[in-house]
Amino acid sequence: MLRFENCTFNATGLNQKDKTFGLILTGDEDIYINDCIFNGTGYAGILNNSNAKVFISRTIFNCDNLYNPIEGTQDTNINNDNVEITNCIFTGHPGNNFINFYKVKPGSKHIINNCSFAGQCNNNILRLSNRNNAIAEFDILDSEYIYTGGTEDEYTGCVLLQDYTNKSGNKQNFANYTLKFKNLTKPSVGSLYYVYEDGIGIITNNNPIIVQE
Repeated sequence: MLRFENCTFNATGLNQKDKTFGLILTGDEDIYINDCIFNGTGYAGILNNSNAKVFISRTIFNCDNLYNPIEGTQDTNINNDNVEITNCIFTGHPGNNFINFYKVKPGSKHIINNCSFAGQCNNNILRLSNRNNAIAEFDILDSEYIYTGGTEDEYTGCVLLQDYTNKSGNKQNFANYTLKFKNLTKPSVGSLYYVYEDGIGIITNNNPIIVQE
């Protein structure tokens, strides 16, 4: 087990596209990040390049100068296992989205519980891809999502599911994903989720399973 308590992490990049990170997670042992702060400038506060179960709680992400505050793995040999994010605050306007998953472990479950997100209209809470076509679940529970800037458009929504490989013929199957929403406070404008296919744009098929409680 690896544990980080009461730590401050600063990405030290020159800009949001600079591939620098506040913390890089690796390995297979459970990882706990509690009562921490993520600041700085760079691509992400956390790069989860691990196969481990990750638990993040009571942590603040200052997102104004981060592209993706929490970034999942794109390594061909790694699939992110369960990630639980509880009682966390995401503030400021990231360059892209707040939390990103590209490759997850088959059967894994990822939970956002009692968190707050305040960003631009197009800063989605979750950006999901499914590079390895895994069956997995993503829950957003008892959380708040507010807009503090930007103009609503077709890309305004809580969850973006993006197939970035379909233009090369490797379709990502979002029907394998279940999205569960419970007591999510969100603006009246914008969608709960939308599906985007590179080279085409927003599409109306390849939808995930939606559960609302």
